[in-house]
Amino acid sequence: MTIALFASDQVPLPQIADELKREGVAVTSFILHGELDGRRIDDSIKKGVLISPDRGVVDVGEQTERVREIIGQKRRLILCAPQPNAADRLTLIECGASEIIEPQSWAAGHIAARIFSQIILDADIQPAGLGALRGATRLMRNLYDHIQKMAPFSEPLLILGETGTGKELVAREIHNSSKRSDIYIPVNCPEISLELLSSELFGHRKGAFTGADKDRVGLIAAAGKGTVFLDEIGDLDLQAQAKLLRVLEDRKVRRVGANNLEDVEARIILATNRNLEIACEEGRFRRDLFERIRGLTLNLPPLRERKADIPLLVHHFIEKYNYEQNSNMEVPPEAIDCLFRYEWPGNVRELRAVIIKASMYADASGYINSIIVQESVRGRETKAARNSIPFDPAADTWRDVVSRAQSVYFRSLLAHTNGNKEAAVKLSGLSRSQFFEKIKEI
Repeated sequence: MTIALFASDQVPLPQIADELKREGVAVTSFILHGELDGRRIDDSIKKGVLISPDRGVVDVGEQTERVREIIGQKRRLILCAPQPNAADRLTLIECGASEIIEPQSWAAGHIAARIFSQIILDADIQPAGLGALRGATRLMRNLYDHIQKMAPFSEPLLILGETGTGKELVAREIHNSSKRSDIYIPVNCPEISLELLSSELFGHRKGAFTGADKDRVGLIAAAGKGTVFLDEIGDLDLQAQAKLLRVLEDRKVRRVGANNLEDVEARIILATNRNLEIACEEGRFRRDLFERIRGLTLNLPPLRERKADIPLLVHHFIEKYNYEQNSNMEVPPEAIDCLFRYEWPGNVRELRAVIIKASMYADASGYINSIIVQESVRGRETKAARNSIPFDPAADTWRDVVSRAQSVYFRSLLAHTNGNKEAAVKLSGLSRSQFFEKIKEI
């Protein structure tokens, strides 16, 4: 789809447009000045977005009316501005705003993420989900594509991701997409004691050990031609890892106490939140097993890297809650905006817990409890976290990290000065020409 961005020349429109284009959104940008008066935009543009960091409702209202006149009455107009109070909100809606959103900061990346999140929520980006998975950012659309490509194969597949990123949901969707004829069996490895692990996974013969009063089929064989999902394999002991490697290599399993081997027809999917490369170096994970399973690997993105999916996830959780509780809860705008100011170390699982709690404590207003939402994230978002520079020492060069740090610094600096470049020049300690040269590079 194509959207039209409107803003004053104090807003970094080119950088915002570039961020949106990377997500697959076609963008046309307009600087608000007198020459736009009486102009009409092209029919290919489906939606307008006005970016206005100004806190004065009169000025923002005038800009909104002006942009509404330009885009016409049929198109939706997203107003990206500081969240107004209830009375001012009504005023801005009367001026032509369809919805009002506030970014995490006025840095280009944060503005683009908040705009894109609304585009996703409006169902303008497809697909917005796959099975039980939800998200329409480029990272998630790429993940869906990888799932569909890897699903038909029988090779073991490794899923890597932080706690709460949805590793089991991905494994189940791979099984569903594979069209395998038999069942899906999830196994959480840390829940099984080391003494019983071999018996649980591989099965045992009667009399193999004390208490083995009958033959037992292991979970891997019980899956038939289906899928076995082994979660948190990084917690397996070395002996269990050796047995698992033999199963993967030979596609056969030997029950505890048995002499014969049985064929394994199930696909085995493995997952962990641990860094297996480091675990191998420390002797806690077998290098030969790691090399065997790393061929097909899916890396799940943490929520902090796809914040534009947050509103979609929130509305999904609310819809599910409403269905289960026969209620009709909604989400107040200020509750959504504050969620962008937190880094979500517990990822989607943590977000869901916050939203469900806020739904439980909702009052008769018909909205979830925004105070609970705000208190859940308040104080956790630190300036250091917002301005941190992620890097991979195994992949990034020094120049890569310096370039990324420069971009984060100048975007944060402009956010701090609300886009006032003259003020930013003074704070940067650079000459005016040096400052503007640096700005061109970000």
